[in-house]
Amino acid sequence: MTDFERYVLEEHVEDFNDGVISRRELLRRVTLITGSLAATVTVLEVMGCGGQPSGTAATPKSRTSSTPMPFATPPAQPTTDGVTVQPNDPRIKVETITVKGADGAQLISYAARPAHSPAGGILVVHENRGLLEHIKDVVRRVATAGFTGLSVDLLSRDGGADKLTDPAAYAAALGKRQPADMVSDIKKALSSLSATTGVGQKLGITGFCFGGGVVWQTLAAGGAVRAAVPFYGPMPPDVSGLAATRAAVMAIYAEQDTRITGTKDQMAAELNKSGQPYEVAVYPGVNHAFHNDTGARYNAAQAEAAWVATVEWFRRYVP
Repeated sequence: MTDFERYVLEEHVEDFNDGVISRRELLRRVTLITGSLAATVTVLEVMGCGGQPSGTAATPKSRTSSTPMPFATPPAQPTTDGVTVQPNDPRIKVETITVKGADGAQLISYAARPAHSPAGGILVVHENRGLLEHIKDVVRRVATAGFTGLSVDLLSRDGGADKLTDPAAYAAALGKRQPADMVSDIKKALSSLSATTGVGQKLGITGFCFGGGVVWQTLAAGGAVRAAVPFYGPMPPDVSGLAATRAAVMAIYAEQDTRITGTKDQMAAELNKSGQPYEVAVYPGVNHAFHNDTGARYNAAQAEAAWVATVEWFRRYVP
């Protein structure tokens, strides 16, 4: 089992323990990774996964801020379609940025730029479900904040999220890709973003859950960005490359997400070696994926606070 497959499996178990999915769905999702029900049962027994979930989905909280932001922020209530910034929003323009992998494969991409001249470019790395409407919406939010936003589907060669519509099947397929190959695609996307008008070397990167882990991997591999904001990303197997990063990094964690947040001190120690600005922010009272307004753990107040901090970080270090 690869490190990414193990991460995906742990996410499924966490969803079960939090009451987000049933045991039947847990078995189905894990079997897509292990290949057999017998192996699934064995893996879950080793992990101490019981027969009933230990909690229920968190109740979304209303946004408490009364001061409107000059850019789009996460919504006050959860969404079903993931759309909070319409593609025809007058503040932005959805555009096409062609991205090709090192093997020449054209990657499925989505991009948006501000109506005025961009202050730089931000690459958005999707969760383990692919380039869905929620991630496209985050790209548009980036554009409302003054940056050109871009995201690519890391399973483009398999048809991406449009073809792999079962989230569990998508996650299982993603877990089989080599981390180095995904980082290569991310670097190619950064290069394509850099070549667009008004961006150049003014690059930043953010990502969520699995995507946060890819951000860490990219930084450790020497990704050429000025700033990075990984949201609750798992620690990569080899963190030594972070000591040489030239990026200003703000790492966002969730207090209740102990599996991921438990690694924050190790990550901070590596970032400290780089000599670059960094922050480690732990948002209280929330769990993994609290920023995703289509998910069961969405928390509007903390999602807004984290996104505002993200935009401020990029405005400080990307231009």
